[in-house]
Amino acid sequence: MYSGLLIKESISNEKTLDLIEIVNVEIWKTDNIPKYWTAITFNSNSIDFTEKLSRSLTISNNITWYVDMKKDNMKYIVIKDNVLKYEIGNDIEKAKIITKCIELGIPKEQLGWEE
Repeated sequence: MYSGLLIKESISNEKTLDLIEIVNVEIWKTDNIPKYWTAITFNSNSIDFTEKLSRSLTISNNITWYVDMKKDNMKYIVIKDNVLKYEIGNDIEKAKIITKCIELGIPKEQLGWEE
């Protein structure tokens, strides 16, 4: 089962929400556009979930949206049209994923996700 956090405003198709079990919802006030984000903690057993999510994520208002999640002992970073993954605890692979995330437009200060 995938477990993670999704910002609702990051997706272009709300049908993506049909692929998840919502565990918790919070509203976050930000200094970005939009000013308020809907943070959804989720679980999913959907087949090809990461690929479907990657097609739904957007790049808007100078924000490269992404979702970090895990399944078993794997960490997934899903960005528009990209699914990156590494085994939790493998610092070499994690460093490669961080480098790729920076190349794809995610700011360094956002790359401290929990494993």
